[in-house]
Amino acid sequence: MATVLVVEDDRDGQEVLARMLFRAKLPVEVTGTAEDALQVLSADDHAAVVIDLALPGMDGFALLKHIRADEALAALPCVAITAFHTPTLKQQVMQAGFNAYFAKPLDDRRFILTLSELLGQG
Repeated sequence: MATVLVVEDDRDGQEVLARMLFRAKLPVEVTGTAEDALQVLSADDHAAVVIDLALPGMDGFALLKHIRADEALAALPCVAITAFHTPTLKQQVMQAGFNAYFAKPLDDRRFILTLSELLGQG
């Protein structure tokens, strides 16, 4: 089974997401920056990407643009997460081309259910 890549700069957030995905029996890989994520995505097979919008350097929106512009990655399900939720931001996220959006703290059950559906397991 292909891995879910988590792109999250906060160490605590990385740990929470990794544990959540591990409990759901989803293989997980974690990176702390969008730049690292692009390197990892070009080298390995991934089933989905969970992207924190507020990354240092290249933000989550810019990372999504790179993913969608890459023919090999364009169809990869991408899920946005953020601690800075607003209804306007949610609308911007979905218009940008993310497949799903979640505000932190994450609703574990809903998050895993949505991710499973995106992976064709729901």
